[in-house]
Amino acid sequence: MSATANPEKSGNINRPPLVTVITPLWNENDAIPALVAALRRLFQDTSADWEWLAVDDGSSDDTAARVRGEMRGMARARLVCLTRNFGQQAAYRAGLDHAAGDAVVFLDADLQDPPEVIPEMLARWREGARLVVGRRRSRPERGVRGLLLRGFHVVFGRLTNNVMPHDSGTFGLMDRLVVEELKRLPERNLFLPALRCWLGYKQAEVWYDRHERAGAPKQTYAKLFNYAWNGITSFSEIPLRFISWLGVTLCVFATLCAALIFAQRVGQWFGWWTDRLVVGFTTQTIGIFFLGGVQLLCIGIVGEYLARIYREIKGRPHYLVERVEEAHDRDVLKHE
Repeated sequence: MSATANPEKSGNINRPPLVTVITPLWNENDAIPALVAALRRLFQDTSADWEWLAVDDGSSDDTAARVRGEMRGMARARLVCLTRNFGQQAAYRAGLDHAAGDAVVFLDADLQDPPEVIPEMLARWREGARLVVGRRRSRPERGVRGLLLRGFHVVFGRLTNNVMPHDSGTFGLMDRLVVEELKRLPERNLFLPALRCWLGYKQAEVWYDRHERAGAPKQTYAKLFNYAWNGITSFSEIPLRFISWLGVTLCVFATLCAALIFAQRVGQWFGWWTDRLVVGFTTQTIGIFFLGGVQLLCIGIVGEYLARIYREIKGRPHYLVERVEEAHDRDVLKHE
């Protein structure tokens, strides 16, 4: 695909570019007013047209109702309601499928990624970058959570040959060309922060300081682990190679142990080794449990990749839409 929908790049300068801000929402009722206020302040003085595309990812609170209230009076705003909770990556994918902008911005509702950085992203985009990635100069997470988050980016970068910039996330801007190419990718196991970089288009980076999140984090340790594991297995075969490396290491270790025992036995025969050899229950039990654990670990890693193949073969959609609501200046909601 060689064409781009950016009016400034395609020669159509009769209208300002349209910027779509996609925000996935899952039980974000309390965060919506601050989010909308920040977006209004951000775009009221800009030359670009903009739309807010909120994706309700099966919220169980009044998120959808709060969004409807905030949409009234906005020049461009749409609410995409999914039938259930499909996850953040699927919600972002739903936003991509419904976005109309020449440039599309991923922005979480918790405002940890500051919307004030978006004008700088737009500037890089106007300079010719197809993809602008937000990189965190600092982050507020401390303790075990902060250690795990920082560790993930280090491990992910090494296992995937740095497919995406270190310490970056979903926050970023994409040209319409990048959006269309992302939509063409058929895979069901989405990891969009890396997928958009994998496409290889001209990329720029914008540094920022991440803010504290208002309220308790919604991502549990289990969800963070699943998110990290999904990213690693989407872009790296090293966990599978780890099985081979581990097998070779254990074989070498077992050979050395056998050689040592054989040497001790021969030494006893010739009187070179006078200590008594003790081969007991404990040694055998530890060896059995250790090798059993290694085998189960290896089977689990292989099973994870087989499960990914199984999900891809089934070909189920990323998400299902219950309804789409659109609001204009006249406070009229249109339902699709």
